[in-house]
Amino acid sequence: MDKTFRLAVLFTVCAGGLGLAAPAGASAPQIESFDVVTDHEPIARCGDFKIIADGVGSTRITTYFDSAGRPTRVVLHGRYEGLLTNSVTGYSITDAPSVANITVDLIQQTQTNVGAFFTITIPGKGVVFFDVGRLVFAGEGAPVFLAGQHHPPEESIGILCDALR
Repeated sequence: MDKTFRLAVLFTVCAGGLGLAAPAGASAPQIESFDVVTDHEPIARCGDFKIIADGVGSTRITTYFDSAGRPTRVVLHGRYEGLLTNSVTGYSITDAPSVANITVDLIQQTQTNVGAFFTITIPGKGVVFFDVGRLVFAGEGAPVFLAGQHHPPEESIGILCDALR
Protein backbone atom coordinates (compact mmCIF):
# COMPACT_ATOMS: atom_id res chain seq x y z
CA MET A 1 0.00 0.00 0.00
CA ASP A 2 1.34 3.39 -0.99
CA LYS A 3 2.86 5.43 1.88
CA THR A 4 0.87 8.55 1.02
CA PHE A 5 -2.41 6.60 1.01
CA ARG A 6 -1.49 4.87 4.30
CA LEU A 7 -0.67 8.20 5.92
CA ALA A 8 -3.92 9.73 4.62
CA VAL A 9 -5.93 6.84 6.07
CA LEU A 10 -4.04 7.07 9.36
CA PHE A 11 -4.58 10.85 9.55
CA THR A 12 -8.28 10.50 8.73
CA VAL A 13 -8.79 7.75 11.28
CA CYS A 14 -6.84 9.50 14.03
CA ALA A 15 -8.30 12.94 13.36
CA GLY A 16 -11.80 11.48 13.38
CA GLY A 17 -11.08 9.58 16.57
CA LEU A 18 -9.57 12.54 18.38
CA GLY A 19 -12.51 14.71 17.39
CA LEU A 20 -14.86 12.32 19.16
CA ALA A 21 -13.56 12.76 22.68
CA ALA A 22 -15.95 11.14 25.10
CA PRO A 23 -16.74 12.59 28.49
CA ALA A 24 -14.41 11.59 31.32
CA GLY A 25 -15.17 8.15 32.68
CA ALA A 26 -16.97 7.07 29.53
CA SER A 27 -16.17 3.59 28.33
CA ALA A 28 -18.66 3.23 25.49
CA PRO A 29 -17.08 3.48 22.05
CA GLN A 30 -18.09 6.18 19.59
CA ILE A 31 -19.28 4.87 16.21
CA GLU A 32 -19.44 6.86 12.99
CA SER A 33 -20.72 5.43 9.72
CA PHE A 34 -20.78 6.96 6.28
CA ASP A 35 -21.05 6.03 2.63
CA VAL A 36 -18.31 6.50 0.06
CA VAL A 37 -19.02 7.24 -3.60
CA THR A 38 -16.33 7.32 -6.26
CA ASP A 39 -17.65 9.00 -9.38
CA HIS A 40 -15.48 8.92 -12.50
CA GLU A 41 -12.25 9.53 -10.57
CA PRO A 42 -8.93 9.11 -12.44
CA ILE A 43 -6.67 6.95 -10.26
CA ALA A 44 -3.70 6.11 -12.51
CA ARG A 45 -2.17 6.77 -15.90
CA CYS A 46 -1.31 3.85 -18.21
CA GLY A 47 0.53 5.58 -21.04
CA ASP A 48 -2.19 6.22 -23.61
CA PHE A 49 -5.15 5.91 -21.21
CA LYS A 50 -6.20 6.63 -17.63
CA ILE A 51 -7.81 4.24 -15.18
CA ILE A 52 -11.15 5.70 -14.10
CA ALA A 53 -12.78 4.48 -10.86
CA ASP A 54 -16.51 4.37 -10.14
CA GLY A 55 -18.06 2.65 -7.16
CA VAL A 56 -19.79 2.73 -3.81
CA GLY A 57 -18.83 1.65 -0.36
CA SER A 58 -19.40 2.08 3.32
CA THR A 59 -17.12 2.93 6.20
CA ARG A 60 -17.58 2.50 9.92
CA ILE A 61 -15.14 4.10 12.36
CA THR A 62 -15.22 3.01 16.00
CA THR A 63 -13.18 4.91 18.57
CA TYR A 64 -12.44 3.29 21.93
CA PHE A 65 -11.62 5.27 25.08
CA ASP A 66 -9.86 4.65 28.37
CA SER A 67 -11.48 5.40 31.74
CA ALA A 68 -10.26 9.01 31.54
CA GLY A 69 -12.08 9.51 28.23
CA ARG A 70 -8.92 9.55 26.07
CA PRO A 71 -9.04 7.70 22.74
CA THR A 72 -6.91 4.54 22.83
CA ARG A 73 -7.81 2.73 19.64
CA VAL A 74 -9.56 3.51 16.39
CA VAL A 75 -10.98 0.75 14.17
CA LEU A 76 -12.04 1.40 10.59
CA HIS A 77 -14.08 -1.14 8.64
CA GLY A 78 -14.58 -0.35 4.99
CA ARG A 79 -16.23 -2.18 2.13
CA TYR A 80 -16.17 -1.09 -1.52
CA GLU A 81 -17.51 -2.39 -4.82
CA GLY A 82 -16.75 -0.71 -8.10
CA LEU A 83 -15.51 -0.66 -11.64
CA LEU A 84 -12.17 0.36 -13.09
CA THR A 85 -12.46 1.61 -16.66
CA ASN A 86 -10.05 2.29 -19.53
CA SER A 87 -10.70 5.96 -20.38
CA VAL A 88 -10.11 5.41 -24.12
CA THR A 89 -11.82 2.07 -24.89
CA GLY A 90 -14.45 2.05 -22.14
CA TYR A 91 -13.45 -1.52 -21.19
CA SER A 92 -14.15 -2.15 -17.47
CA ILE A 93 -13.11 -4.64 -14.82
CA THR A 94 -14.77 -5.26 -11.46
CA ASP A 95 -13.26 -4.52 -8.07
CA ALA A 96 -15.56 -6.30 -5.64
CA PRO A 97 -15.60 -6.82 -2.85
CA SER A 98 -12.71 -4.82 -1.43
CA VAL A 99 -12.73 -5.00 2.35
CA ALA A 100 -10.38 -3.21 4.74
CA ASN A 101 -10.17 -3.54 8.50
CA ILE A 102 -7.70 -1.02 9.90
CA THR A 103 -6.85 -0.78 13.58
CA VAL A 104 -4.82 2.14 14.91
CA ASP A 105 -3.47 1.60 18.41
CA LEU A 106 -2.98 5.14 19.69
CA ILE A 107 -1.04 3.91 22.75
CA GLN A 108 1.44 1.64 20.93
CA GLN A 109 1.42 3.90 17.83
CA THR A 110 0.86 1.01 15.45
CA GLN A 111 -1.48 0.48 12.54
CA THR A 112 -2.67 -2.96 11.43
CA ASN A 113 -4.41 -3.37 8.07
CA VAL A 114 -6.22 -6.64 7.39
CA GLY A 115 -8.39 -7.40 4.41
CA ALA A 116 -8.86 -7.95 0.72
CA PHE A 117 -7.78 -4.51 -0.44
CA PHE A 118 -8.29 -5.25 -4.13
CA THR A 119 -10.30 -8.10 -5.66
CA ILE A 120 -10.18 -7.45 -9.40
CA THR A 121 -11.94 -9.96 -11.65
CA ILE A 122 -12.60 -10.30 -15.37
CA PRO A 123 -15.71 -12.21 -16.47
CA GLY A 124 -14.66 -15.59 -17.89
CA LYS A 125 -11.07 -15.21 -16.65
CA GLY A 126 -11.50 -14.90 -12.88
CA VAL A 127 -9.27 -12.99 -10.49
CA VAL A 128 -6.50 -10.99 -12.16
CA PHE A 129 -5.39 -8.92 -9.18
CA PHE A 130 -5.81 -9.89 -5.56
CA ASP A 131 -4.16 -7.85 -2.79
CA VAL A 132 -4.99 -9.49 0.51
CA GLY A 133 -3.53 -10.14 3.92
CA ARG A 134 -2.16 -8.33 6.94
CA LEU A 135 0.22 -5.38 7.18
CA VAL A 136 1.50 -3.94 10.46
CA PHE A 137 3.14 -0.51 10.59
CA ALA A 138 5.00 1.02 13.54
CA GLY A 139 5.39 4.68 12.67
CA GLU A 140 6.67 5.87 9.30
CA GLY A 141 8.08 3.64 6.61
CA ALA A 142 7.69 0.08 5.45
CA PRO A 143 5.58 -2.51 7.27
CA VAL A 144 7.19 -4.27 10.23
CA PHE A 145 5.07 -7.35 9.50
CA LEU A 146 3.65 -8.55 6.20
CA ALA A 147 1.53 -11.62 5.48
CA GLY A 148 -0.52 -12.52 2.44
CA GLN A 149 -0.36 -11.49 -1.19
CA HIS A 150 0.71 -7.87 -1.64
CA HIS A 151 2.22 -5.91 -4.51
CA PRO A 152 4.29 -2.71 -4.45
CA PRO A 153 2.26 0.29 -5.74
CA GLU A 154 4.13 0.50 -9.07
CA GLU A 155 3.57 -3.22 -9.73
CA SER A 156 -0.10 -2.89 -8.76
CA ILE A 157 -0.66 -0.12 -11.30
CA GLY A 158 1.12 -2.18 -13.98
CA ILE A 159 -1.13 -5.18 -13.32
CA LEU A 160 -4.26 -3.01 -13.52
CA CYS A 161 -3.06 -1.29 -16.72
CA ASP A 162 -2.37 -4.69 -18.35
CA ALA A 163 -5.82 -5.96 -17.32
CA LEU A 164 -7.49 -2.94 -18.93
CA ARG A 165 -5.60 -3.06 -22.25
